[in-house]
Amino acid sequence: MIPFYGVKRQYENLREDILEITDAVLSTGRVLDGSYTTAFENAIALRCDRKFAFAVNSCTQGIIMSLQSIEEPGKVVIPAVSFAATVNSVMMTEHTPEFCDVDAYGIMDLQSMPTSLNQSDISAVMYVNLYGNTIDYDKLRLHTEFFGQNPVIIEDAAQSFGARYKGIPSGKMGDISVLSFDPTKNFNNYGSGGMILTDDSQIAEALRDFRDNGKHGGHMWPGTNSKMSEVDCAQMLVKLQYFNEWQERRTSIANYYIEQLQSYIDIIGASEHVEHAWHKFVVRHENRTRLQHHLSLHNIETKIHYDKALTDLEVSSQYVNSLPRHGHYFYNAEELCKSTLSLPIYPELTDGEVEHIAQTVKEFFW
Repeated sequence: MIPFYGVKRQYENLREDILEITDAVLSTGRVLDGSYTTAFENAIALRCDRKFAFAVNSCTQGIIMSLQSIEEPGKVVIPAVSFAATVNSVMMTEHTPEFCDVDAYGIMDLQSMPTSLNQSDISAVMYVNLYGNTIDYDKLRLHTEFFGQNPVIIEDAAQSFGARYKGIPSGKMGDISVLSFDPTKNFNNYGSGGMILTDDSQIAEALRDFRDNGKHGGHMWPGTNSKMSEVDCAQMLVKLQYFNEWQERRTSIANYYIEQLQSYIDIIGASEHVEHAWHKFVVRHENRTRLQHHLSLHNIETKIHYDKALTDLEVSSQYVNSLPRHGHYFYNAEELCKSTLSLPIYPELTDGEVEHIAQTVKEFFW
């Protein structure tokens, strides 16, 4: 079986480096809030051209804290296609989700916002760089200028570390950006982990307190305990040395898939002006269940991202049931969730495996 994720293979390649740095950290006795955490935060801030970076336990917690940093609770505009954490994070705060449809790439389309929405009530726009693509950031900023105020722009960059839009790195495009180091990501921790990035010193002060039970500000407001360990950060620094090489390999695999498959199946590639991170390689087919079964019979594991739009989740029902013609508002999202299938793409795939995957997809159509 060709596994969908390459975590085991990655560790086999890095085992000596990982064990060496882990022993070095644990031998110091300092397992939290030490020099490796600071070094990792500084390295990510530099790569994303940010002034402030805060390592946290997960991207989900990072998004929750980002939303908590907004003084006035209100409506938060989010796309109808994403991982459930996107809508959950909004609902875990005092904000209210407002959904937009997505475009052909699965990226939020602000033009699809319901006309009945009072745009002056919007506190934040939180977009998601799905699959490793990015939003058209110029268009996003142009749209938000007409909202009657200046909503906070939050970049959910959980899937797009390493991507760029017109040369701007993902992690830079918004008032706040949040990264994920989940084991499934293209830059992954062996446990959980995330990073919040901003250039705003006032937001940074709030985030610093939120992640550490309010200690920094003298417990003037409540916070939580959300950190990455020294071991986590040290291991991620090791991996960062290989990241550019890994991304080159991902891009090479994606280009091969595109070359071999574009005349057979619809591929969700890079938007205009975008250097894709290829966190996922996603194809579309009207009978993806048969295609997935065909690939499984040939020992290829695949995944579906995602089988339901956020607007179809029970947790979201109170916010969408009042909208007339539900399918009209979220047509693209619902069609995307019916048809997408993700193929394996990670640096540790062999050339033979990549060729086998592409060949097997083509054989489905013969």
